[in-house]
Amino acid sequence: MERNNNKKDNSFIEKKILTFEQKNQGEKEELLNKLIVKIIVSLTLKEYYETCDKISKIQSTGTK
Repeated sequence: MERNNNKKDNSFIEKKILTFEQKNQGEKEELLNKLIVKIIVSLTLKEYYETCDKISKIQSTGTK
């Protein structure tokens, strides 16, 4: 009888560990996705601001 309880306890613990690992993996993937989005947005904005400054300088000198 005690063996049965140990097996049940072990399977319960293994299920909990598996659930925790899956949840942890999901959170890591979500954080990675957010980080990738932040990097893309930062690079895009940087490129936009650099290009925007050049365009405004050209327009301001061209209209004078």
